[in-house]
Amino acid sequence: MEERVRIALARLLRDGSASLEELASEARTTPEHVVRLLEGFPVRVEGGRVLVESKADLLLEAWRRGVDPVEMALKSGWRDFERVCGGVFERCGYRVLLNVRVRSQGRLFELDVVAVRKPWVLAVDCKRWSRLRSSSLKSAAVMQKERGRALASALSQSLRAEVRGWTEAKVVPLVVNLHEGQLKIYEGVPVVPLSKLVSFLNEFELYEDELFVIPVKLVGMELHDYSG
Repeated sequence: MEERVRIALARLLRDGSASLEELASEARTTPEHVVRLLEGFPVRVEGGRVLVESKADLLLEAWRRGVDPVEMALKSGWRDFERVCGGVFERCGYRVLLNVRVRSQGRLFELDVVAVRKPWVLAVDCKRWSRLRSSSLKSAAVMQKERGRALASALSQSLRAEVRGWTEAKVVPLVVNLHEGQLKIYEGVPVVPLSKLVSFLNEFELYEDELFVIPVKLVGMELHDYSG
């Protein structure tokens, strides 16, 4: 992808909109050329301005066309990063819920992303950390196990519509980080960089025995959790 497109995308990801004249000046080209460069991206041109329809979709499309997702994601906001992760799961065939809150044993837990594809229910924590201290990632993994247990206990309650008709589910806690670190898995919880999330989703079922999986038997609207 040529540098002019990267310049325009960076500005749009940061601000959400910009005038054609501004983009043309920054990219050192003409407004007409900017319009051509942005063809196929989730943007629209109104009154001489380029408006982003979805930062997450813009980032995913840039990624599809070969732009480093980490470079571009750094230019988007925190909530947009969660939507980017959700978009990756959707493209891999999962139904996605964002910012899910569940209660368990009197505590409230919030999950950034819940990705569902029978029989899997992935409990995802999205981290935009730039400093990848192993101790911080380990703590995140341990906390995500707690959120995973809370999610498992909610499958016959607030989330029963997502697993209706299933006889069983497998809940897997997962941490997705913007950058790649040395820690790959901790106590069975995968720590996956955004750039490798697609390959992880294509392969993780092969390594189920290495993961912390919470099996949940679903019988009618009753739930039996055999996670121990």
